[in-house]
Amino acid sequence: MTIATPDFIAGLPKAELHLHIEGTLTRDLKRKLAARNKIDLGEKTFTALEVSGTAASGSNRAMDQQQLGIAQYKMFLDLYYEGLKVLHTEEDFRDLIFAYLESCKADNILYSEIMFDPQAHTDRGVSMGVVMEGLIQGRKDAAEQLGVESNLIMCINRDRSADSAMQMIDDAQPWRDHIAGLGLDSVEDGHPPVKFKDHYARAKSEGYRLTAHCDVDMVDAVKHLWQCIDVLGVERVDHGINTIEDERLIAAMKEREMCFTTCPTWRTGDPKPRRVDRIRIMHELGLKVTINTDDPGYFASGLMNHMLGPVVTEGQFTKDELAQFMINAFESAWLPKETRERYVGMVRGYVAS
Repeated sequence: MTIATPDFIAGLPKAELHLHIEGTLTRDLKRKLAARNKIDLGEKTFTALEVSGTAASGSNRAMDQQQLGIAQYKMFLDLYYEGLKVLHTEEDFRDLIFAYLESCKADNILYSEIMFDPQAHTDRGVSMGVVMEGLIQGRKDAAEQLGVESNLIMCINRDRSADSAMQMIDDAQPWRDHIAGLGLDSVEDGHPPVKFKDHYARAKSEGYRLTAHCDVDMVDAVKHLWQCIDVLGVERVDHGINTIEDERLIAAMKEREMCFTTCPTWRTGDPKPRRVDRIRIMHELGLKVTINTDDPGYFASGLMNHMLGPVVTEGQFTKDELAQFMINAFESAWLPKETRERYVGMVRGYVAS
């Protein structure tokens, strides 16, 4: 058994399918954009996020740990949305996505599917046109200057109203050809996938590819996973790690060849990457797992190559296993068949050499 080395990781052709472009905002880029737009953002950072562990005590420890995780997630989102205040112009959105795609070039990520949250911008007075034109220009510049290919996934913020989500789909129509798929993110507690059944039916009829978040250890996680595949009709699940708790669900996911975009990220102060033990279980069960950075501007795990080293060490993933995660990503990418096969061939060729 040959564990993947840093040199192997660096040279491996990669794809990323679970990345929130707003979550790539680093402190340096925030400061640059804040200065450009004359915004007093303050000095909050995600590394300052702390939630007391005293709640996780007593006889109901398992539920308390779940509640603690939800509280941390909501605090993260508060910080996340605070950071968006620096994004105002087409140039801001162009610079944001171009900076991320530059990091893809450095980490040998050949292709990325990039999520974005229009409602978080339109609700604060930034038009859909500003968001879209900026992202489109950044992708175009990166493809021409860096050779990095990408697609966009427009996400519904599930804690906003169903009417708001439908309006978002309406507003995106002029840029439909630039958006590969529809996703679902933000606060899951109290906002089950079934809330957006009509939106996903419409999106499917309009040719969008479909994915949705089922974040880790949320309330009714397994129930929500069933809703994603049976009600929303998704092709992929973002996170989805709680699948391993239900044997029937495991079988259903394997039968449908469902792809999981897992994120073994960690915060400052965490002793090791999170969720790696369960990602290994998913892999050994034969589920189609991919590895992704989620919000690298806010997590200590950071960008892909920085994250993969500790993940490989923690999970004792071999070169072949790490390559398989990337093959899974390329095979599940929303690209033409011949393009997917070309990328998969590059991974296989790299391993063979």
